[in-house]
Amino acid sequence: MGRPRPGRAGPGHAEENLPPDEAAGRAVIAATGLPTPTIWVHSGGGLYPIWLLDQPHQITAENLDAAKRLAKDWQRVIEHAAASLGWRYGRGVGDLARVLRIPGTVNRKEGLARPCRIISAQNVRYSYAQLVDALDAAVARIAPAPSPNNVRPSDPATLPAVDRPAGAISPLDDYAERNSWADILTSDGWREHYKQDDVTYWTRPGKATGTSASTNAMGTDRLHVFTTAAAPLEGGESYSKGGWLAARFFGGDHSAAARDLAAKGYGTPLPDPGAEHRQALTDILGGPVPDPPPAAAPSRVCSAEIDVSNSAIAADWLRDEAGRGKLSGLFRRLDTVVHTPLEGEDGYVPLGGENDQDGPAQVRPVTDSTLASRITYTYGIFRWKKVGESDEPMPALFPRSAARTALDVPDMLPNLRPLRGVVHSPVFRPNGTLLEEPGYDAATGLLHLPEPGLEIPRVAAEPTAAEVADAVKLVDEMVAGFPFVSDHFKANYLGYLLTPLLRAMCPPPYKLHAIEAHQPGSGKTLLANLARWIHGGVFRAEMPDDDTELRKQITSILSVTTGPVIVVDNVSGALKSSTLAGLLTSDQWDDRPLGSTGWTRASNDRLWTITGNNLSIGGDLPRRTIRTAIDPGRPNPELRTGFAISDLESWVKERRGELLHALLTIVRSWVAAGRPMRAEKSSDGYARWVRTVNGILAHAAIGGEFDHASTQIEVGSDDDEWGVFLNAVHTAYQDETWTAKGLLADIDMGGLTPTGRIPIDALPGDLADKAAWHPNGPAGVSKSLGKWLSNRTGRWAGGFAVRQAGETRDKAKTWQIVTSGTGGD
Repeated sequence: MGRPRPGRAGPGHAEENLPPDEAAGRAVIAATGLPTPTIWVHSGGGLYPIWLLDQPHQITAENLDAAKRLAKDWQRVIEHAAASLGWRYGRGVGDLARVLRIPGTVNRKEGLARPCRIISAQNVRYSYAQLVDALDAAVARIAPAPSPNNVRPSDPATLPAVDRPAGAISPLDDYAERNSWADILTSDGWREHYKQDDVTYWTRPGKATGTSASTNAMGTDRLHVFTTAAAPLEGGESYSKGGWLAARFFGGDHSAAARDLAAKGYGTPLPDPGAEHRQALTDILGGPVPDPPPAAAPSRVCSAEIDVSNSAIAADWLRDEAGRGKLSGLFRRLDTVVHTPLEGEDGYVPLGGENDQDGPAQVRPVTDSTLASRITYTYGIFRWKKVGESDEPMPALFPRSAARTALDVPDMLPNLRPLRGVVHSPVFRPNGTLLEEPGYDAATGLLHLPEPGLEIPRVAAEPTAAEVADAVKLVDEMVAGFPFVSDHFKANYLGYLLTPLLRAMCPPPYKLHAIEAHQPGSGKTLLANLARWIHGGVFRAEMPDDDTELRKQITSILSVTTGPVIVVDNVSGALKSSTLAGLLTSDQWDDRPLGSTGWTRASNDRLWTITGNNLSIGGDLPRRTIRTAIDPGRPNPELRTGFAISDLESWVKERRGELLHALLTIVRSWVAAGRPMRAEKSSDGYARWVRTVNGILAHAAIGGEFDHASTQIEVGSDDDEWGVFLNAVHTAYQDETWTAKGLLADIDMGGLTPTGRIPIDALPGDLADKAAWHPNGPAGVSKSLGKWLSNRTGRWAGGFAVRQAGETRDKAKTWQIVTSGTGGD
């Protein structure tokens, strides 16, 4: 179907600037985006890429025009690819003896003997439909929008009669004889710039001065176009008068141009040669031959688009283009630029594969390198190059310096829309309306990218009581097999399940969700994953051992993934993390990656979930945690049988759309009722979220209370230790003051004879072990105890707190235990 020839035209070839060698010829085909040829044949004078069909394709009267269009457009795509690489393409060969040279024969053109041979082959054949689809995709990548000024100049109402025999002259040749270039171009808005040596130089419409094209160069009656701003004419191409007419008004279709001219009286046509053929087909088929469908005008091959000869001008173009058109997938997220390809766009990755542990990851940070590469492959990038006496557009790469200039100041890119987050299922806006339509939502700054195949029934604007009851029933059916310790713990889970739909209406922060049980096999991980399967999310099998690794994982998850539910499974030991505590108190996350001098910032609108057996949560995490506790109440809970839903994972995934519809119905009913709230019980950063969820649950008549006091962690593991220590000190000293050194001198080491009033085991943290093994005994941990006291001044545990009472003469701090009944805060 295509034939790029070497740059040194063989004998008999008049064309120049052809691809110079075999590698260049193959590069032309690679640049088309068409499938890989089945075989490559060297004819002795040029290269033939050949695509073999997997079965014969019969040409009939009904599909003849379609086959012609396929062959013609296939050639045009190859021609465009060659031009984009700065070469011409030999498509003027039409006789079968040359087009179908048989490998093994000898090409004796011009008296030379050159063998025709197969130079490579692959074991692949294509269906006719595959080739049509591949061609459509290739044409779609290069076909520009139609020119808005595509207005045909008027033709004479009647042409002077010329006595010529039938078939003496074609309509296109007749048009060329009857019209001069001056008539043609001036009627189309071109202006003569100057003449020199019988060559006329022209200025295109819309340009004040300068040379845009020439006519009659080297004695040829042709128009040579220099500019790339005279679409649909292509820079670097030359046109006959008929070729100009076809390109300007008929999408490059010479036959259509000829038919139009013939209808106006140009040419001396022969009798219709198809009439006899049509009659013969009628006789063979025994009936009339249907008229073929009208042929669509073939897509025109586009010219170079973006001039990058000057990087400053390229940066100015990018300033206006970023965030719209072919770069509409670029967004500003906080102070960085990201790319979120839409479904069907180049670079889009299908959401949520079967084994995907990161959920629908569709947000990608943009660097100057990735942006420059994306623009290079998306637009026709060129720069001017002097070729002989004229400037020619040559393919180029978009300059990274221009991309870097734009990325350094995302706030100065006027069409770059702010991206607050990406959602893959409907969410409620702050005003209570439902964001359902795919695409960017300016009201919330959210990009809604529905997952392929996910169908959610339309949610009623004002759901009835029966619809709400049905919704609650479906959700209850899903969780019926989980033995929640109380209705309050179940309410915690259902509120957690509703929260992803509320992220715009009730912004973060949200508490850590801890799903716990007393023993393995109780169903903790399954319960956590239900929310992830419904809403999308990220799964991690374990909690990182140190805060450095935890920070890296948090940054990675928030920067790249988009699923709202984050599950960290099987947490063991005491969980104390200042990093995690800080994450749970803000809607933003800042981190400075190791080895970097800059900070990374990301939005934190996720629901962080952990699972574990008999979780021990300490530090500042207890008041930032909401718990869901389940207890099968029997040994070996993994051996339980007889569940109403035997394969819950498959059940949830098959009914995902229905479950989302049920959750949306529950929330929308609450919104339609005026968003009733329960009384406020706290004033911390989570109060609005807790009140909102409780209002939704109460309106839907769901039992239990979200974040009820009975489900909260009264004290963390280290608070428990701290409470034991304070109680022991208060028992010993009541309201007396004391110093750390004096207290350690009063430690009872647990021997047969008591040596003090405070048991060594009452010391908090690891101080008891250190005191037991220190060469100086308890006195050796005086500084460590002083730090404990300073860091926990005023912190209540078990009804006690410690306060600094003053200093001794030698500047040692004195301390005192206060109780909630003795003036403590």
